[in-house]
Amino acid sequence: MNDAVLEELPGDRLRVRVAGREFVIDAACTHRLGRLVHGHVNPRTLRITCPLHSTSFDLTTGCPVAGPSAQPLTVHHTGVLGQLYEPQDVWLPASERLLEWDDGFHDLMLGDRLRMEAYKAAVTEAVRPGGVVLDLGTGTGILAQWALEAGAARVYGIDLNEKILETATRRLTEAGFADRFHPLSGFSFDIELPERVDLIISEIMGNLADNENCVAILDDARSRFLRPGGAMLPVAVESYLVPVTAESAHSALSDGVPKDAGSPADFAELLRARGARDAFDLYYDAIIPVSGQLAAPRLARRYAFEGTHGAHETSYEVPLVYTVQRDGLFTGFKGYFVATLSDTVALDISGDDVSPGDPAARTTSDSWKHAYLPVRDAVPVRRGDRIALAFSRRRPAAGGSGSFGQVYGWEGSVGSGDVTVARFAHSTQPDQEGRTP
Repeated sequence: MNDAVLEELPGDRLRVRVAGREFVIDAACTHRLGRLVHGHVNPRTLRITCPLHSTSFDLTTGCPVAGPSAQPLTVHHTGVLGQLYEPQDVWLPASERLLEWDDGFHDLMLGDRLRMEAYKAAVTEAVRPGGVVLDLGTGTGILAQWALEAGAARVYGIDLNEKILETATRRLTEAGFADRFHPLSGFSFDIELPERVDLIISEIMGNLADNENCVAILDDARSRFLRPGGAMLPVAVESYLVPVTAESAHSALSDGVPKDAGSPADFAELLRARGARDAFDLYYDAIIPVSGQLAAPRLARRYAFEGTHGAHETSYEVPLVYTVQRDGLFTGFKGYFVATLSDTVALDISGDDVSPGDPAARTTSDSWKHAYLPVRDAVPVRRGDRIALAFSRRRPAAGGSGSFGQVYGWEGSVGSGDVTVARFAHSTQPDQEGRTP
């Protein structure tokens, strides 16, 4: 791959893909702020040349190598295309570690084409000129910026992370919106706004939809912050579960550690702190190919955020039964969501294309990925077998762990004809006997 692909990113950054490599650099030349997206990239020397006065920069270091500029570009990221991750790579769930998100993870979110394109289109569609907007979980402020660019009179931005909120404030000040962006630090439950808003926008969904507590948070925000007749973005979200064969992911948990769990000793300590019996009492982030699905996905939960209905139930148990459609090795469940963001925009994270090449062809969400809920003992299944699942979400027991006050459980059985051939029971907070409560 020698033809360069240049793409401007939020935060005045430029992504350059060339010769099988990826670089994220400053989008403006350090000489006279020429827009490098219009520059020339040499795939042999890995240099980019500004179109204004022909300053050339080394993409790997950012240093100027020719032309009038003496100041280097900042190189924010370098990598090899197609090697960020592979199908069935297993990661600790990002939704369970929200307060640990650093600049690197926020950069991953900003570079997530599926996420960014859907949200930009939806925010642009939903914002009415002169309207007042709440960006709940504003992060780096990109949704707030799009709302202001679409004509919002002002945007209130709430976030738990004070450091990242400073980033959002700086971004919007540099974009000329300092007087129209109002940052607020803390839990939204503890915050009061000076006025009701016309639109609430948020991307605080986890890959199981409710694993960042978006349901309780958005229910509260709708009742306290939204004016009568106001709009919510997302409008609704549905979560799905499907049994899968994912032997590589299962082996990674049986024989090793997740990609970002550190050493085996570090992972063992994490499991001990969570009260988990072993690696199979957690769920994980992974891209599970559609080809690994053993049955048709089933709807687990649907949440509608607009309207005047009361609060949704956030503790539940959902019975699901699947008929196996092909022979395989049952290793757990794949979870994902499909969100209706606005009248014409939907966001579906179920895709599995992680191949290198044109980023516009990728169907995966790099930042959400799928949820993988493993079973300890893999079970060979045949077409026509049935897998029964009770999927639950509840509050943790007193003194227990669980991000956002939640515990997930997945237990059930595998049947062939009239015979139960296997049972499984897992929970992110098992009881003392090791069963799902």
